[in-house]
Amino acid sequence: MKRLLAGIVGLMLAGTVLAGGLRAVRERVEGSMVVTGTIDITPEGTVLGFALDHPEKLPPVVVDVIGKTLPTWTFQPVLQDGKPVAAKARMNLRILAKPIGGGNFQVAVRSAYFGDHRAGMKTVGPQEKPHYPREAMQDRASGTAYVVLRVDRSGRVADAFARQVDLRVLADDRELGRLRGLFAQASVKALRQWAFEPAATSDREPYRIALVPVSYAIGERGHLVGHDAYGQWQGYVPGPVEPAPWFDKDKMLSGATDALSGDGVFGPPSLSLLTPLDQG
Repeated sequence: MKRLLAGIVGLMLAGTVLAGGLRAVRERVEGSMVVTGTIDITPEGTVLGFALDHPEKLPPVVVDVIGKTLPTWTFQPVLQDGKPVAAKARMNLRILAKPIGGGNFQVAVRSAYFGDHRAGMKTVGPQEKPHYPREAMQDRASGTAYVVLRVDRSGRVADAFARQVDLRVLADDRELGRLRGLFAQASVKALRQWAFEPAATSDREPYRIALVPVSYAIGERGHLVGHDAYGQWQGYVPGPVEPAPWFDKDKMLSGATDALSGDGVFGPPSLSLLTPLDQG
C-alpha cells in the first residue's frame, strides 16, 4: 500500500499551507481507483463468473478484495420475454482505500456500474469540451465532475446537473466549495450544448438519463492530462452527492455515480445490483 500512501501524501502537499482548520479535511482524504471488466450472472441473479481487465496492472490487494466480494453479490434477474435469463455486462468498480491508523488501509468496493457506454446513448454533431476554469488552473486544482443529463425525445439536453465533484487539492471547506463550483459550472455549461440521437419509437419515456464524468487534471509540466492511469491509486477529497431535483432513481443507480471514469456517456445500467455497497 506504499503507492497509495504516497499518493495521499502528495495530495496533502499539493494544497495550501496546512493549518489546524484543515485537519478535518485531511481526515476525509481517500484513495481510490476504478477497475473495469465483465461479469456474468445466472438467471436467478447470482454471480456466475467475472473477468478483470489487465489484472497484472492491479495491486494484489485489489484483486484479492474483488475476488472475495463479487461472488457474494446478488442482482435483479434479467428478463427476456418475461422469463429470467443468464446475462453478461461490462462493469466499472470504484475501489476505495480508507486509512484506519498505523499506516494501514481498509480496501473495499465503494460503488459499481454495470453497462457499456458504447452501447448506450450516442452523441451527434460536435461536442464542446468543457474548458478548464482559469481560476482552478491557476490554483493547480484538479478533480472530476460527475454530471447527470436529462435528454428529451428529440435528443436535446433539457437539464444538466453536477451530482458530485471530487477534488485533488487540500484546502478548507470554503475553498473546496468554490473549486467544486468552478468545475461544476464549466462542465454543465459545455454539456448543455451536446445533442444525442433521437429516442427510438419503441421508447415511450419522455426523457432519458445519462451520466458523464468530466476529468480535470494538470500534468507535472502544466499540461492538461486525461483520465487516471489504470491500476494506480489516486488521492482525493470526495465531494457530497447532490441529487438533481428531477433525478429519477429508477433510471440510474445513485450508487454508481463515481464508479465511472474517463470519457464516455453512460446510460442506465444494464444490471441492477441488489447487494448493498459501502457508501461511506
